[in-house]
Parts: sequence; C-alpha cells; structure tokens
Amino acid sequence: MIAAGLAVTAVFGAAAEVSDADLRVQLGQARAWLLRHPADGTNAPARRERMAAIQAAGDRLSALDYRDYARSWETNAPLADLLEARHPVLGYLRDAIEGALGEIRRTQVREGLAVWFIYNMGYVFKTPRTCFGIDLDGRGVERLAPELDFLLNTHEHGDHVHEPLFRAMLAQNKPVVTRWYPGSLLVSQSTNLVFGEVLIRTDLGDHHLEQPRQRDNMLMFEVDCGPSANHAVIYHSGDGNNIDKIRPAKPVGLFILHTSVGMSVPDAVRHVKPKMTFVSHVMELGHSPLPPHAWRWPYDTAFEVIRDLPGWEATVLTWGERWLAPGTSLQRELPE
Repeated sequence: MIAAGLAVTAVFGAAAEVSDADLRVQLGQARAWLLRHPADGTNAPARRERMAAIQAAGDRLSALDYRDYARSWETNAPLADLLEARHPVLGYLRDAIEGALGEIRRTQVREGLAVWFIYNMGYVFKTPRTCFGIDLDGRGVERLAPELDFLLNTHEHGDHVHEPLFRAMLAQNKPVVTRWYPGSLLVSQSTNLVFGEVLIRTDLGDHHLEQPRQRDNMLMFEVDCGPSANHAVIYHSGDGNNIDKIRPAKPVGLFILHTSVGMSVPDAVRHVKPKMTFVSHVMELGHSPLPPHAWRWPYDTAFEVIRDLPGWEATVLTWGERWLAPGTSLQRELPE
C-alpha cells in the first residue's frame, strides 16, 4: 500500500505536500468545477488543471489496493466502504459513478445523443428511444440493468467487464454481446446486429498486433444510434491497436479509442475522420502508477497525444462526466 501524505505534484498547477483531508477538498472542488464546465473545445487547459487533483489522488493508490477494492464489491461491501474512506481517489470514483447513475436515470433525451463516461473504456449512451452501454465496469454499475436495453463488450479483460451487470442483464432477458461470456450473444466475426432502431456493425481488432495470440481477439463496434438520435454514429475500438482493422462504414460522429496500445492516436483520428474523439483508457487504477510504466496512463499523457488536434475534435473526460452530441436537446430531468 502506498502511504498517505506523500508529496504529490501538480495539484491545481503546483507541487505540494497535501494531506488526504486537503486532497479530498480539492477533489470535491475539481469535480464540481468539471461538472459545471464540460469539454467544449475552449476550456481544455482549465480542465486539465483541475484534473491534476484527480491525478495526484490516483498516484497515491497502488494497483494492489485497487484490485482488493474491485474484488470486494460483491463479496465484502464493508471492505469496499473502508477502502473508499481510506483512499481519496476511491471516494471520488464512488461519487462520480453514483452521480452518473442517478443522472442517467433522470435524463430524458428529446433529440440526439447523451453520453456518460463511467470508467476506463466504459460509456453509457442514451437517445430518445434507447439506452445502452459498452465495456461498463465499476462498483454498483449492475444497478443500471433496468435502464439499459442492451450491453456491448469488446473483450474479456477485467477492466472492461462487470459480471454482475452481465448477470443482471441476462436475468432480465436483455441482450449482452460478447466474444466469450456464457449465455451472452456470442460474436466471433464481423457481423451486423439490430436492436430497435439501433444498427450495429462489428469489426474484429487486434489487442496486440505483434503478438499472434492477441490478434482478432477484440470486438470493435460501429453503432448507428438511429433516427431519433439524428443517426449519430459511434465507433468504439476497445483496446484495438491495429489501425488497418478500424474500418467504419459510415461517417463517425464519436470515436472512442485507447490512449496508447502501440497505435498513434493522431494517425487513428486522421484515418477515421470523426467529428469528436474521446481518448480513453486513462487512469485505469488496476494498473501500476509506478515506473516502469504499466498501462495506467495519466491525464497528461492523454492530453499530449491530442495536443495537435483542435479541442472541439478531441477531448479527455473524467469519471462520471456527461457529453451531449451536437444537436442534442434534453427534456426536464425527472425528480430523484
């Protein structure tokens, strides 16, 4: 376990020795500001500055502590509560996910597409006619099962999977699309699926192009959200790292891809030509924050890989944030 009270850097722009109590205050201030100032193409530097508090809190958490936390969700809720109280970043993550779950339930989309970033590569998408998720993971996300019409999963790695949500969806006879999970709709090749007005096309991607056993082991999803969403098209490439296998058939409105698995993000964006890109798989706490770098990319890395792209074409979200596709309008939110 990494001891509390270590020196941390770049909390609101300055290196500082920050107590856990002070860091929790900064985290609360950062989250409130980020929720009031969603990514709009003009405020990336200010958002990045606030995100430094989340980064500092995350840097204090070891991968082993996060794995203990994730293992406790189903089997030992008191331990999960204790770890959230002990580690500021886990308390922040809990509040972010809880806030998003409540907002997803309350939000009614009149036209267009609303998107919530939950964790890692996990997103919820809501239109006037449907609500679905891709690669959802996090404590309590199984409570979304009543809201979701279907669930898509790119691959079986634990940071992209929440089996309690799989089970809850299947218990309600709702489709779960995977390559691997028993009882789900198994897809192992490029195919087309239809759920209501939503059209889905799958591509097969490579998790690691240079490793033969890691090829063709990734589902990548092109989702046309239908007429009520102005035919917004999402392309979610999971952890795919082979740019040649990312082959959208329609103009992409929202491209979701991994920060760095050996594929150049700017090259992938130029290849896909989306209207907006979400650079994801950032701050995945189950991977080590210590050198040598082991798959937990910091926010600064994500911002650096898109530094030459216009802010209105690529952004980095934090846990629990909502983004509205251009042309989206919402009805009045339902009460709690």
